[in-house]
Amino acid sequence: MKHQIFITLGCAAMLFAATGAPSLAQDSANATTPQATAKDTSSPKKAHKVWTEDEVSTLRTPEDNYVEQKQAAEAAVAAANAAAAQLAKSKPKTEKHVGGPPALSNPKSPDDADRMIAWENRDVDAQQELIETLRTQLEQASPEDREKLEKNLTKHVQMLEGTKKERDALTIQKKELEKKAGSGAKPVDSANSSTPQ
Repeated sequence: MKHQIFITLGCAAMLFAATGAPSLAQDSANATTPQATAKDTSSPKKAHKVWTEDEVSTLRTPEDNYVEQKQAAEAAVAAANAAAAQLAKSKPKTEKHVGGPPALSNPKSPDDADRMIAWENRDVDAQQELIETLRTQLEQASPEDREKLEKNLTKHVQMLEGTKKERDALTIQKKELEKKAGSGAKPVDSANSSTPQ
């Protein structure tokens, strides 16, 4: 313990001595040139710096950048929502597909229908999980965020209903495909059974 105190005091003394010498050297250099300081005061001062846009951006803090990005994102979302609303208004109502799922989800065989139904089931499960998450967030949300979350929840519930309708339509299409395959397979099976072995 005593040795540690002596070592600490010795280090402090060396630091004190080391920092004192350069400060004296700086003071002596300044003291020897009083004429140089008189010349500096008589010389014209530097012109006022004009900041360009590039230089000003380096002065911005990360908080300023975050606020700017957030405002830009909100403006982009508002513009996208306005464009979507305008597009929805401009579309004629006769273009809406009323009778079942879109043409891309029309299966060609029962196996295709099974794959599509499995895909829709996974989609339904994921959407239900998302809806439950949104409901828990809605319960804990502040009044400012509540309206936005309610709209989001309503949108996802509607999407879930649409997905369930697509799944049900695929189930019906699968049954129709099985009937077609069953009726087409019976004559082939009866032909095979009538041949001698």
